[in-house]
Amino acid sequence: MQDLDDQVEKLRAIFLNSVTAVPMADEAAANAALKGYQSLQQASNRLFDLLVVLENTGQTVGTVRALANHFFLANVLDGVSVPIAEALNNIAACLPGIANPDGTRIPSGPVQPGTPPPQVTAFVRALDHESAWLEAMLIGRAFMVLKRFPFSNARTKAVADAATRIKRLGYAFSIHSGRYQIRPDGIENIVGEIWKCLHRVGCVNALLNIMRVALETNVYAYEQILFGRKYAGGLGDRAPGLPIGLLYNIAVKLPAQGSNERNAKSFWDKAVCLARDLVAMLDLEPYSQFAFLGLDAQALEDGLREVAHYDHCFSLRQWHLSFTPQFLTVFFGEGFDADMKQRLGWNVADAVQLAQILKAHARPGTQVVPISRLLETGLDPGVFKSMLPFFAHREGEANKNYRSPFGAAGPDVIFKPLILLKGNSVVLPAASGLGPALFEATFEAWKTNKTDKEIASLRGDGTEQLAKYLFARLGLQPSFENAKYDLGEQGAGECDLVFEDEENIILVECKAKALTRGAMTGIQGDALLDFAGGLFASQAQALRHERILRSEEAIHFCDGTRLELRERHITRLTVTLLDHGALQDRWMLRSIYNALLSAQVTCDPSYTKKKQVKEFNEKLRLFQEETRLLEAAGQDINAHPLNAASASVAQLDVLLESAQSLSEVRMRLSSHTTFSTFNVLLEHFHLQKMRSQGQPS
Repeated sequence: MQDLDDQVEKLRAIFLNSVTAVPMADEAAANAALKGYQSLQQASNRLFDLLVVLENTGQTVGTVRALANHFFLANVLDGVSVPIAEALNNIAACLPGIANPDGTRIPSGPVQPGTPPPQVTAFVRALDHESAWLEAMLIGRAFMVLKRFPFSNARTKAVADAATRIKRLGYAFSIHSGRYQIRPDGIENIVGEIWKCLHRVGCVNALLNIMRVALETNVYAYEQILFGRKYAGGLGDRAPGLPIGLLYNIAVKLPAQGSNERNAKSFWDKAVCLARDLVAMLDLEPYSQFAFLGLDAQALEDGLREVAHYDHCFSLRQWHLSFTPQFLTVFFGEGFDADMKQRLGWNVADAVQLAQILKAHARPGTQVVPISRLLETGLDPGVFKSMLPFFAHREGEANKNYRSPFGAAGPDVIFKPLILLKGNSVVLPAASGLGPALFEATFEAWKTNKTDKEIASLRGDGTEQLAKYLFARLGLQPSFENAKYDLGEQGAGECDLVFEDEENIILVECKAKALTRGAMTGIQGDALLDFAGGLFASQAQALRHERILRSEEAIHFCDGTRLELRERHITRLTVTLLDHGALQDRWMLRSIYNALLSAQVTCDPSYTKKKQVKEFNEKLRLFQEETRLLEAAGQDINAHPLNAASASVAQLDVLLESAQSLSEVRMRLSSHTTFSTFNVLLEHFHLQKMRSQGQPS
C-alpha cells in the first residue's frame, strides 16, 4: 500500500508547516488559535466543510483513522509522531462516514420512522488541497491540546506497547502502511530465543504449562478448549492475548527434559512475554467486535489472511476424542482393512482401538503415559509396534523445521497424535488434539499407494457419509442425495444432501478440502483460496438452489423427482471434513458479504495457484449473479447470509446432539445472534447457556 506511505509523508509535512505557522504550547495558545470560530462546535463543523466531498477520492474517515494509527505506531521508532496521531484522531472524531446526496451534513437526532432518506459515502478531500488540510490540522492540533478527543484505540496502543518492549530487547523493525515489518530472519531470531527459554523448561513441562494456561483462560466444553476472539470491554484497553498456538508449536520441538528445570519459572515467564509481544506486533488480534465491519473488496485478502493466521498463533486444531472411533469407522468403512493389514501390519480397526485406548488415558491437559499401560487394555504389542512410526513423533522430531509462525513447511505436529520419549513412554499433549491427528495419521498411511483420484474420492465420499450418519442418529434421512438438475436458463447443479420437514429445507453441501498450512501460517493468497474452496464454494452452489426454489417454487431433478418450496425456511449448510477455524464461521461470511458482491481476484502471472484463482472468480461471478437474481425476485440481500450455516463434521456432531426436530437443528445452525467469537462451538456454547437461562436468541 504505497499510497498510504505517500500520504504519511504529505501529512507529516502539513503538520510541521502548521506547527511552524502557529505554535501551540498550552491551552491558552490553543484557544487563541480557535478565536476565529465562534465556538468549539463551529470549529468542529468547519472540519466537515473543509474535508468532506462527494467526489470519490478513495479516502474516507477510515483512512484518516488509519493514518492516525500509523503515526501512533511510528512514534515507537521516531519518538515524535504521537502529536500527529493525536491531531488526526481529533480530526477523524469530527468527520462522518456518510452524508446527504447533496454533500451536506446529516443532522444528528433520533431515527425517524418510515423509509430512511438516501445517503452517500462521505469522502475526504485529497491531501493535495494543502490550504484546506492546513486549516484542518490547526483545528485538530488545538483540539488535541484541549484534550477534546483523546486517542483511544485499544488495538493500536497494545501493538505499540509490544513493539516498545521488542525494541528494548534490541530487535530491529520498520513500519510501512500502518503495520510493523520484521524481516524473516528477525522473526526467526525471536522464535529462536523463545525456543532457548523453553529448552530450559523442557517439552513436557512446557506443554503442561501451555495447556494449563489455555484451560484457565478459555471455556472448556464438549471435551475441548473453545478458543475464540476476545475483546476489550467497551473502548477499554487490554493486554495482548497469549499465543497458545505459537508456544505449542515451539514446545513440541524440545527434548522431554529441560536443561535448567530448577529455574524453569523464570525462563517460562520470559518465553511467554516474548511470544506475546511478537504476535502482538504482527497485529492479528481484533480488540473490538467491530473489527471486520466494513471490510471492502480491496481488504478482503488481507482480512482473511489475518483471520487464519490468528487461529494458528492463538489456538489448536481439536475435536472431541470420544467422536474419533465413529469418525474413523464411518469415513473409511471396512473395505480397506485387509489391504492395510497386509501392507502395514495394522488397519483402520486397529486405529479405532488405539483411539479408544487413548481416550481412557488422555486428559484435557498434558499426560505422559508408559507404553506398557497402553498395552494393558488389549492392543497387540506387535500391532502397536507397527503403528508407532505412523502415530508418534520421536522426541525432538515434531515441528523440527518450525522456525517462524510464517513457516508453511514447519508445523507437522498436527499429523501424528503422540510424542515418543526415549524411556518407552508417550506424551499425550491434550485429549482434544488427539482426534484430528489420529485421523491424519490413518489417512496418510492409507493413501501411500493411492492415486490422486482415489484420494479425492474417499475424502469427498467420506465427508458425505459422515454428514449422513450424524443426521441419521437423529432419525433424519435425506429426501434427496446427489440429486442433479439441469433447468436450462434457470441453471444446473447438484444437491449433495437435502433434509426436509413441513417447516424446513436444509440444503447440505459437503466439502472435503482441508485448511492448508499456507493459510495457517499467513502465506499470501492461501487463506483466500482455502475460504474459496471451502465455505464460499459450497454457499455459492447452495445459493443457486435457494434462488431456484424461491423463484420457481420447486427444483425438478433429472430423475423426475422434485423439491418444492412450500413457503418453508431454507438453510444452506456447509459441512467440511476438518475444522477451518474462523474461515468457516458463518458470521465471518456475514462480515465480508458485501465485499464478496464486488470482489474480483487477480494474481501475478508467476503465481503457482492461477487455476484456483480462476475457479474462485467463477464462483464469485456465480455468487454475485445469484444474489442479483434473488434481489430481483424481491429477496432482501441482508437475509441471505443469515440463512447460511457451517460446521466441520466433528462440530456438527456436537451441534446436533439431542436435537428433537429439524426446526431445532435449524435454530442451532443459524441463530441470528452472535457473540463475535468466530468459533462455531463457542458460539453454540454461549447460545445454549443463554437459552438455558430463558433468554431469547
